[in-house]
Amino acid sequence: MKLTRKKAYGLLALSIGLELLGTSCLEASEAFTKVAPTVAVIVAYSLCYWSLSKAMRMLNLSIAYATWTAVGTLGSGLIGFLLFHQTISPVGLGAIAVMIVGVFLLNLYGTPKETERGEQTGTGGEQA
Repeated sequence: MKLTRKKAYGLLALSIGLELLGTSCLEASEAFTKVAPTVAVIVAYSLCYWSLSKAMRMLNLSIAYATWTAVGTLGSGLIGFLLFHQTISPVGLGAIAVMIVGVFLLNLYGTPKETERGEQTGTGGEQA
């Protein structure tokens, strides 16, 4: 399969979704005392890291991991609030907002652009 930038971001989105599923199941497993959520954690995290590794064939580590972390943090906060009735302080909400802005700027300006072949182009020409 030829990995394009669009497919790489699709794999990154899949990885984020699986990470959120695994994290939700981790909470539901009640410290691995419930079998079904525990199995779901293992499967979701395994597939999550597989798809993240495939996405990183095209995306830079700094972009992929920062995006994965920030969206995962925001999603985990929302899931905790909506499904598990947990709260977060105003300072915590501010910290999440700062993280999202940082990832947005990193995606726009932080690293050289990826090409369709997975190479980076910078000011010094093409690099492998």
